[in-house]
Amino acid sequence: MRDGQIVGRTNRNGGLLSIAMYFLLVAVSFLAVGEAEAATTVQAYGPFTVTFHNNGDTDGYITGQQDWTAEQMADVGASIQMWSQYIDNTPGRQVAMHAFWRELDSLGTNVLGGAASYMYSDGGGTTVWALGEYVWKEGVNPGTTGFGFDTVIDYDITAAGLAWNFGTDAPGAGQIDFRSVVAHEIGHSLGFVSTYDLDYDDFGWFGSTFAGLTAWDKGLVDDQGNKPLSGGTGTPDDFNEVDDPVYWDGLNAVSYYGDSLVPIYAPDPWQQGSSLSHLDEATFPTVLMSPSIAAAQAIRQPSNLEWMMMKDMGWDIVPEPGTLLLLALGSIGVLLRRRRRR
Repeated sequence: MRDGQIVGRTNRNGGLLSIAMYFLLVAVSFLAVGEAEAATTVQAYGPFTVTFHNNGDTDGYITGQQDWTAEQMADVGASIQMWSQYIDNTPGRQVAMHAFWRELDSLGTNVLGGAASYMYSDGGGTTVWALGEYVWKEGVNPGTTGFGFDTVIDYDITAAGLAWNFGTDAPGAGQIDFRSVVAHEIGHSLGFVSTYDLDYDDFGWFGSTFAGLTAWDKGLVDDQGNKPLSGGTGTPDDFNEVDDPVYWDGLNAVSYYGDSLVPIYAPDPWQQGSSLSHLDEATFPTVLMSPSIAAAQAIRQPSNLEWMMMKDMGWDIVPEPGTLLLLALGSIGVLLRRRRRR
């Protein structure tokens, strides 16, 4: 095996893109610089160090458009602690996360937030990890990126036209639960992400770099039994990525799901930033890693099924998912207009 390498998410023309949140880096050139620069706030929460960028702060990648409050930062910390209390892997160093508030309406009026990660390749075109996933799950320190982060998350200032619910209380009518969205975006930085590139109809490429498949990619299968192929579309035939059904075939998840393949979100037409990187919304409207959440809905931790998927991706989960609180797969709360999480 060749030495591993940190790879960016670039298109074949050299433009920088993201993986978990494909549109984030594309949209950077359209952002306005904030009016005043405020000092960033850095907090350590378990295995993460989070840099909160306030109005006008930039890391050379994204510029913040609103200050963070103590309550909002505490919500981010609580969501990180939720993940860490069930994960037994020891990180090789602190996972570096940057967090921003931005107005995201230009990306879609129903977009609540998103996550983007640098990716780490094994150097042989076989396996690639989100960098935070690699640091924590594999317990290594591969160095740092030029931007100083492993993953970046940002949130829509206006909650896609509704209102944010902060703190421990349940959201009310017309409110989007902030902790639920934070926990979801962190999930992408921990491996719920596909390398599929619709423009080139292939898996495993980052610009001109042949990197490999994520653990998530390796669990995908279409209705004809085709699997993702690193550097290609699928094997033995083309992978059907833009029309249901697409499934997850990890052994732990399939066993937990009644010896059945787990439906994955793969609508036709393709939805950039959502397709192939979430559980199927119609089947699982109340799990953490579905692509959208409704007003008054609180989903602050993975379901048992999602913990089983984490095990399939190589995470050490404690206690065993059978002893965890199982989130119901029926409706929770008042389902009003649903808003997309990417």
